[in-house]
Amino acid sequence: MGTSADSKVSKTDSATIVVMGATGAGKSTFINLVSNSKFEVGYGLESCTSEVDVAAPFMLDGKPVTLIDTPGFDDTVKTEAEILRLIAEFLSVTYKQGRTLHGIVFLQRITDTRMGGVARKNFRLFRKLCGDDTLRNVIIATNMWGNVEPALGASREREMAESDLFFKPALEKGAHMVRHDNTIESAHRIIREIIGFPPAPLQIQRETVDQRKPLAETGAGQDLRADLEQQAGQHRAELAGLRSSIQELVESKDARNRGEIQELNDSLRDVQTKLAKVQAEAHNLREEHEASRNEHEEKIRQMTEVMTVRETELRGLQEHAQTQKTQLVQMESALHEAERRAEEATTAAAAAAKQRPPPRPRSRSRGGLCILQ
Repeated sequence: MGTSADSKVSKTDSATIVVMGATGAGKSTFINLVSNSKFEVGYGLESCTSEVDVAAPFMLDGKPVTLIDTPGFDDTVKTEAEILRLIAEFLSVTYKQGRTLHGIVFLQRITDTRMGGVARKNFRLFRKLCGDDTLRNVIIATNMWGNVEPALGASREREMAESDLFFKPALEKGAHMVRHDNTIESAHRIIREIIGFPPAPLQIQRETVDQRKPLAETGAGQDLRADLEQQAGQHRAELAGLRSSIQELVESKDARNRGEIQELNDSLRDVQTKLAKVQAEAHNLREEHEASRNEHEEKIRQMTEVMTVRETELRGLQEHAQTQKTQLVQMESALHEAERRAEEATTAAAAAAKQRPPPRPRSRSRGGLCILQ
């Protein structure tokens, strides 16, 4: 795997952090807050992020930091398989270029009244993407605390942390859980903690790059494929039940059943549409379209090159500012030294003047007499 000199510098001297979470969890808001970016922010359940986006780098503790915004697996525009492929391809290309993640921020709304099946499934998929060995580089940040009573929020926080259905398994593997109060100080604390982690590749990066597995055979891909197969099975069973009910009503030859038959046929079409969608998603997960993948990977490579250039420019500006600051300090020090020496010279001159004896009176003679003047 080839890496350029710039990417090696970037890998060691900068930090790359991915921000993940459900749609509406506040990912773009968090990134805008800490990096002064201008990502579009959604305030409902409609997704504003359907692609992987890279924020402008910013300096923290002398290190350039770049945050990566990702769509949630519950995206309202793309399917779970499409989102997984987008994220996996981005992570694979950046890993090939020598850029290893410092960690991931997973945002979780404390306002959620319950973590339903979709949320649990998506977090399970997230865990498969990370891998158990990399969970120690994950911070689960609960947010939106200002929108909930403190006692209720604390109760939900405790439930999520202590339940096997929620975050407990990840926390036991080394993930960290913190509160984010939507202040820049809070965001900096989270980023600062991740910067302290040793960079490590995610499981899906090792699988797709080092082990050359197709997406469907990765841990996350297998988990999603099993879920899609389960959904397809449920839809098939539902279709069988609807067809049986329709057949019974048709065989009864009762005109009064026409309305019910129509309703069942409508339901049948709805379920058929759902089944077709699930089957298409499973097919897309299995299929590797080389042309589209190469095109997407090229876009990602260009994006990561821009990331490196931005980080280099930012570091250059930081070093220039530091040089100017050092020069200013040196000039101020030289000025203080000159003032001190001038003051010492003035003091010495005054002291010397005090120590000189007063001048003796001059005398002159007039007619043999000495007259003092």
